[in-house]
Amino acid sequence: MSAGASARDALRRLRELLSALNIWGLGYVLLGIGLATFAAWPLYAAPRALVVGIAGGLLGMLVAVVSRVLRWNLLMSALVAAGVYVVAAAPLAVPSSLTSIPAFFLGVRDAVLGVALGWKQILTLNPPLGEYQAVLVPLLVVMLFGSFAATLLVLEAGRRAAWAVAVVSTMSVFGIAFGLIGTSSAITLWGVALPAPREWLLGIFVFLAGLVWLIGRARLRRAQALRIVAAQNVTRSAAPVWLGIRRHLLSGILLIVALVAGVAVVPAAAQWSDRTVLRDDVEPMVVVQRQISPLSTYRSWFTTSMLDEPVVSISGDTGDLERIRIATLDAYDGEDFHISPDDRFSRLPRTAAPGAGRLSLEFTVGEAYRGIWVPAPRGLAQAPTFEGERAEKLADGFHVDDEGDTAITIAETPDGREGLEPGDRYGVLVDAPGETPALADVRGGDSLLDSEAYPALAEWATMQEQPRTGAGYLEVIDRLRARGYLSHALLEDEQAAGWISSLKSAGGYSFAPTYAGHSASRIEELFTSLVDQERRAGEDADPKMLVAAVGDDEQFAVAAALLAELWGLESRVVLGARLPAAEEVPGIPACDTECTGANMTAWVEVRSSGSDWTAVDVTPQFALLPSTITEGEQLPEHPTVPEQLRSEALDPPQAQSDSRNTDAPPEEVDSGTFASLLAIARVVGLSLLALLLLVLPLLVVVVAKNIRQRSRRLAGDPESRLVGAWEELVDVYADDERPTPWFGTRVQAAAAVDREAATRLAELVDQGVFAPHPPTEADADAAWTIVDEERSAIAERRTRWQNVRSRLRLRSFLARVAPRRARASSDDRLAVGTLAVAGAGAGRQEEDG
Repeated sequence: MSAGASARDALRRLRELLSALNIWGLGYVLLGIGLATFAAWPLYAAPRALVVGIAGGLLGMLVAVVSRVLRWNLLMSALVAAGVYVVAAAPLAVPSSLTSIPAFFLGVRDAVLGVALGWKQILTLNPPLGEYQAVLVPLLVVMLFGSFAATLLVLEAGRRAAWAVAVVSTMSVFGIAFGLIGTSSAITLWGVALPAPREWLLGIFVFLAGLVWLIGRARLRRAQALRIVAAQNVTRSAAPVWLGIRRHLLSGILLIVALVAGVAVVPAAAQWSDRTVLRDDVEPMVVVQRQISPLSTYRSWFTTSMLDEPVVSISGDTGDLERIRIATLDAYDGEDFHISPDDRFSRLPRTAAPGAGRLSLEFTVGEAYRGIWVPAPRGLAQAPTFEGERAEKLADGFHVDDEGDTAITIAETPDGREGLEPGDRYGVLVDAPGETPALADVRGGDSLLDSEAYPALAEWATMQEQPRTGAGYLEVIDRLRARGYLSHALLEDEQAAGWISSLKSAGGYSFAPTYAGHSASRIEELFTSLVDQERRAGEDADPKMLVAAVGDDEQFAVAAALLAELWGLESRVVLGARLPAAEEVPGIPACDTECTGANMTAWVEVRSSGSDWTAVDVTPQFALLPSTITEGEQLPEHPTVPEQLRSEALDPPQAQSDSRNTDAPPEEVDSGTFASLLAIARVVGLSLLALLLLVLPLLVVVVAKNIRQRSRRLAGDPESRLVGAWEELVDVYADDERPTPWFGTRVQAAAAVDREAATRLAELVDQGVFAPHPPTEADADAAWTIVDEERSAIAERRTRWQNVRSRLRLRSFLARVAPRRARASSDDRLAVGTLAVAGAGAGRQEEDG
């Protein structure tokens, strides 16, 4: 065919494509694109998202229309759609790709990778996402390929066109499923509270659009069929009036039911449970929960190897910033303080909106620190700007929790771990700190602590006789710190020499041993010593005689957090360092440009429900040693405190075990051979499993064909077996690439195949089905004999490989599930024929009348 003829043929097909039915379908897809873009707006809240949604949808529709005009098959159409996506994705969905030629190719790379990875990125960012990196790529994928599939479906002539409703609805679901955790603000409609009006309206419009399109499409198809009947001069009877009324009533009832159900169900559904979206399930919590609680390793900062080593260096103007945070721990299970499993970490945009009074700081990780926790002040305005060879990895792995109090990076290190390592550098932009709320004015509530689990803590708190207010809580914490004594070690050895020497130079420190850990039993031991000392000293004892608890920030921060819960206040423990703007705390100095292990501290943050957090320092004093009072001892009128407590460190008791020392040690089994065999077995097993997975689809095809043949051969009555034989022969021909026509009688189909066995079987089946008497068992057996002989004859003329291919071919299944286009066109002929017969019948009735 010449080029001119091809062009004319394409124009003719384009005119045929622009029928009223197809234009109605294209209009439905356009409306779906608009609804899907509207649904995705809160997720992005950026004008470019509108461009991406609408342009992507139009591109998908254009590819589908062109593929129908040029009669491309589905594979060719999909490849063209993928090519259009690759070309258009970078300039549309990755704005940074337009800055330079290298940036364009990087944008193309991000667009291709974003098809698989972009979904996780949008789930780990706090909306609105804006134009951050490649977050618009998933929207473009949904809009372009969704509109492409929907357009192909609405241009179908058969029943498959109705599947376009599912595709268009899924496009709109994208913005809801990946969107905000909270719904839109409630409104009152006709006296009924509607808690999620935006989501409700979106659902109603999507439902109505699909319903109206289906109804309109059915009416247009019926009108088209009637025009064909009229063109053939066939007389038809008028449809009863009540049929039209019934259709309109049904449509109206469906509309009313949808509206009423939405108004009634949405308020109730909003009360059933918290809204859950996909972003709730994609978090880096797997990495966080693998970490040991940083409070459990607090004392490692005060060993000789870490005490004077830099943890992090800071440059820039810290302004009124008081603290650098490493981790905020908000859950306690009786063993340690850790990150709550309910917390969610998400990404921060790399570009912040304009704001006044922000501070810019630079951090460099020192030799004494490595891990996933990112030291930073509270209130990060944007994601840190990392530097160095690992900058991209660190930036991609950076997350913060919901309140912006804990920052982490899960980037992999060269040695296979995660997080920061010495030498990493990053800059942060921090919002100026606000005014610290006054905790003294806070009113406490009902206790949040199980007092029965902490009897010594509850007893000591009762002995203080303080009101359940913020002021009362602060007074209790002051007494706790004054009656404690600072110590970071159990033994006075080389590992403890550094901090002991530092405290001695600050105020004449004397060492006192203390165990590490902050479990419930350790905290109860601390309060037991305080209760016993106060009971023995009496009510009017000098406060200096009440010093009894030995520990450091690890124990005292947990004790203060539990006391806050006893007062009905929310609490959490924070690990970090104080800056010069913070109030000075003896024992743990603040750091300025370099924070070392000696500057690491822990404090507690407290708040009443719904208010802001207030930091409370808990480091105990180290000027007064604990004094031991014997039961019944008469205290001197003017008590003195010994300068140094003579105490000897006791080695911990030997670990207890169920086995006796006299038991013979178990014989060691040489596991070298076993390990080798295990490794070989693992390789062989995995190889067999992989082979099984590859072969499994082929086995499924063979088994399915055998089950199909067996069900036909063993049918309950001879007539079903007879018809099953014909169906089996048709499938044999289909797998042999000799398909039978879909329409006509069996004899006509057999003549088209031009096989003697097909003709004999068709005559036998028609005779058995349409004869006055039902077929016999002999007729059914004869039919299956013909099928078996024909299958053997076909197999003999083919090679072994051709027989295997025929056995594994799916054409006999696909031909029945999705018939060829010829069947779709014949539907119209059948419809016309049905109308013609109905019209002729009506004419005869009129003549008889």
